[in-house]
Amino acid sequence: MTPVLQPQLEKVTLEQYEMLPEEKRFEVFDGVVYDMASPSQVHQALSMQLSTLINTYILRKKSYIF
Repeated sequence: MTPVLQPQLEKVTLEQYEMLPEEKRFEVFDGVVYDMASPSQVHQALSMQLSTLINTYILRKKSYIF
């Protein structure tokens, strides 16, 4: 049941989706189009550092390589 105060989003048709510009990133969930912005350089750097820390920790704890 949808809350009354929540705006109703219009669902996109296949024809409308195919007309979206190819140079932008879009994703569709349950017929609703979402503009997917690219991650920032800071986000990418932090993500890589975090992945490295987690991987190093797991390798030391498990003593084997994935």
